[in-house]
Amino acid sequence: MDMSSIAKKYIDAVQGGRIESAVLMKLPELVNCNDWAKVEILGKLDYVSERTKVAYNGVLVKNAGGLYYIKKSLVTALEKLDKRFAKVNTPIQVVD
Repeated sequence: MDMSSIAKKYIDAVQGGRIESAVLMKLPELVNCNDWAKVEILGKLDYVSERTKVAYNGVLVKNAGGLYYIKKSLVTALEKLDKRFAKVNTPIQVVD
């Protein structure tokens, strides 16, 4: 299964500002985009998986009909190109 089909499978996984940890761990990372202006920013994440100890610090976005995770390091770089990334204040709660 390719990454875009996984992203599309979970497009509606964020409900009421919450996402399940099992779903979060399956989301593909968005690292390249043809038009960052078309990316819909849902909110920021700061979560460490208790099971795998993997840290998720970044934002969740919708792009091309799919749900993606963007790491904080890329968000920091994108802040210079698109001010929306600098103003993300809505937290996404991760639930088990």
